[in-house]
Amino acid sequence: MRPRIILHSDLNNFYASVECLYNKELRGKPVAVAGDLEQRHGIVLAKNDEAKTFGVQTGDPLWMARQKCRDIVFTPPHYDLYMRYSQIARDIYSEYT
Repeated sequence: MRPRIILHSDLNNFYASVECLYNKELRGKPVAVAGDLEQRHGIVLAKNDEAKTFGVQTGDPLWMARQKCRDIVFTPPHYDLYMRYSQIARDIYSEYT
Protein backbone atom coordinates (compact mmCIF):
# COMPACT_ATOMS: atom_id res chain seq x y z
CA MET A 1 0.00 0.00 0.00
CA ARG A 2 1.35 3.44 -0.95
CA PRO A 3 1.89 5.92 1.86
CA ARG A 4 -0.78 8.55 2.16
CA ILE A 5 0.30 12.05 1.19
CA ILE A 6 -1.45 15.04 2.72
CA LEU A 7 -1.12 18.50 1.24
CA HIS A 8 -2.03 21.57 3.25
CA SER A 9 -2.50 24.72 1.24
CA ASP A 10 -3.09 28.11 2.83
CA LEU A 11 -3.90 30.96 0.50
CA ASN A 12 -2.21 33.58 2.67
CA ASN A 13 -3.83 37.00 2.78
CA PHE A 14 -6.14 35.77 0.04
CA TYR A 15 -8.34 38.85 -0.45
CA ALA A 16 -5.35 41.21 -0.45
CA SER A 17 -3.40 38.87 -2.73
CA VAL A 18 -6.24 38.82 -5.26
CA GLU A 19 -6.51 42.61 -5.15
CA CYS A 20 -2.77 42.97 -5.86
CA LEU A 21 -2.98 40.40 -8.64
CA TYR A 22 -5.94 42.16 -10.24
CA ASN A 23 -4.66 45.74 -9.74
CA LYS A 24 -0.95 46.01 -10.58
CA GLU A 25 -0.78 49.53 -9.08
CA LEU A 26 -1.18 48.01 -5.61
CA ARG A 27 1.86 45.75 -5.88
CA GLY A 28 4.66 46.61 -3.47
CA LYS A 29 2.43 48.92 -1.43
CA PRO A 30 0.86 48.22 1.96
CA VAL A 31 -2.71 47.18 1.13
CA ALA A 32 -5.74 46.30 3.21
CA VAL A 33 -9.10 45.09 2.04
CA ALA A 34 -11.43 46.95 4.34
CA GLY A 35 -14.76 48.60 5.00
CA ASP A 36 -15.99 51.91 3.67
CA LEU A 37 -13.39 54.65 4.15
CA GLU A 38 -15.79 57.41 3.07
CA GLN A 39 -18.30 56.33 5.71
CA ARG A 40 -15.39 56.18 8.19
CA HIS A 41 -16.29 52.76 9.47
CA GLY A 42 -15.20 49.21 9.05
CA ILE A 43 -12.32 46.93 9.81
CA VAL A 44 -9.41 45.35 7.98
CA LEU A 45 -10.68 42.13 6.39
CA ALA A 46 -7.29 41.17 4.93
CA LYS A 47 -3.88 42.74 4.52
CA ASN A 48 -0.79 42.00 2.48
CA ASP A 49 2.70 41.32 3.81
CA GLU A 50 3.77 44.94 3.32
CA ALA A 51 0.96 46.13 5.61
CA LYS A 52 1.68 43.34 8.06
CA THR A 53 5.25 44.61 8.55
CA PHE A 54 3.76 47.80 10.03
CA GLY A 55 1.72 45.78 12.51
CA VAL A 56 -1.61 46.03 10.68
CA GLN A 57 -3.80 43.11 11.72
CA THR A 58 -6.99 41.59 10.44
CA GLY A 59 -9.80 43.09 12.50
CA ASP A 60 -8.09 46.45 13.08
CA PRO A 61 -10.44 49.42 12.72
CA LEU A 62 -9.52 51.58 9.73
CA TRP A 63 -8.31 54.45 11.91
CA MET A 64 -5.96 52.12 13.79
CA ALA A 65 -4.56 50.62 10.58
CA ARG A 66 -3.91 54.16 9.30
CA GLN A 67 -2.12 55.02 12.57
CA LYS A 68 0.11 51.98 12.20
CA CYS A 69 0.80 52.55 8.51
CA ARG A 70 0.33 56.06 7.20
CA ASP A 71 0.67 55.03 3.53
CA ILE A 72 -1.69 52.06 3.64
CA VAL A 73 -4.00 51.73 0.66
CA PHE A 74 -7.54 50.63 1.50
CA THR A 75 -9.56 48.86 -1.13
CA PRO A 76 -13.15 47.67 -0.80
CA PRO A 77 -13.82 43.94 -1.00
CA HIS A 78 -14.62 42.42 -4.40
CA TYR A 79 -16.22 39.13 -3.40
CA ASP A 80 -16.95 38.14 -7.00
CA LEU A 81 -13.20 38.16 -7.73
CA TYR A 82 -12.43 36.14 -4.60
CA MET A 83 -15.02 33.54 -5.58
CA ARG A 84 -13.53 33.29 -9.07
CA TYR A 85 -9.94 32.85 -7.87
CA SER A 86 -11.02 30.48 -5.11
CA GLN A 87 -12.69 28.30 -7.74
CA ILE A 88 -9.50 28.33 -9.82
CA ALA A 89 -7.54 27.08 -6.80
CA ARG A 90 -10.14 24.37 -6.08
CA ASP A 91 -9.99 23.26 -9.72
CA ILE A 92 -6.22 22.86 -9.43
CA TYR A 93 -6.58 20.90 -6.18
CA SER A 94 -9.16 18.60 -7.77
CA GLU A 95 -6.61 17.59 -10.40
CA TYR A 96 -4.57 15.95 -7.63
CA THR A 97 -7.27 14.51 -5.37
